Amino acid sequence: MDRKLQVIPLGGLGEFGMNSMAIRYGDDIIVIDAGMMFPEAELLGVDIVTPDFSYLIENAEHVRALFLTHGHEDHIGGVPFLLSDLNVPVYGTPFTLALVERRLEEHDLLDSAKLNRVKAGQRVEIGPFAVEFINVTHSIVSSVALAITTPLGVIIHTGDFKVDPTPTDNELFDLHTLAEYGKRGVLLLLSDSTNVDRGGYTESERAVIPRFEDIFNRCERRLVVSCFSSSVHRLQLILDMAAEYGRKVAFLGRSMLSNTEIAHGLGLLHIPDGILLRPQDIMSTAPEKVVAVVSGTQG
Repeated sequence: MDRKLQVIPLGGLGEFGMNSMAIRYGDDIIVIDAGMMFPEAELLGVDIVTPDFSYLIENAEHVRALFLTHGHEDHIGGVPFLLSDLNVPVYGTPFTLALVERRLEEHDLLDSAKLNRVKAGQRVEIGPFAVEFINVTHSIVSSVALAITTPLGVIIHTGDFKVDPTPTDNELFDLHTLAEYGKRGVLLLLSDSTNVDRGGYTESERAVIPRFEDIFNRCERRLVVSCFSSSVHRLQLILDMAAEYGRKVAFLGRSMLSNTEIAHGLGLLHIPDGILLRPQDIMSTAPEKVVAVVSGTQG
């Protein structure tokens, strides 16, 4: 048996979108993420682009599982298309898998899917691989890095991250666990490199609070805020600020309504009593009492 350790990029390297990677040792393959991307303007009639999963389909009998780092579309948007050909077990955090469930429902794949909820700090053993989920901070909740122990050494796959020392949900980047792996020795680091060519530091999500306070203080009419529908941290800030300034919040857009429902159901989003406003009631409510939250280009 061939005992080489192979890392096989399927998408997402040198480009933004459709992140997916296979790791193979002998006859065992695990997959990390299955994303999608939006097409270039000249690709008329094409809604989304997914990775080329042909290698996985050709080696279907060797694929053991799919591991998901977080719930952004460029990491989970291709899951239905992969599972339609290759129904392997899927591992991810509760919020990530809840987002995946909605997509699988749209493709009539949810009933047959094998979804396994894992929390940061847990370890999953599959074949020659042991995969530990490590909490990282990012613009979406429940994001993780993966420490993949193989017979030849440890691979660290960071997923997407933003090092935020003061996250608004107090779920800290688990640098301690990463440091422990570093002390023991890492064979390969696969790291997010977005904006690596820019100097300085990325501000904490808490840096938004004084800016919101200034806007809420100055605005005498209706407020319209746009953000990703999966940005639970930002949505919580908006809800808290609206409650403080006596405004009601209307969520607009299918994904915004869906994702806030998911986050609230999982206890990740606290919605103060009586603060929500139905979209159809916006125009009949005093403008100075309204905050409309709309999803952006990907919502």
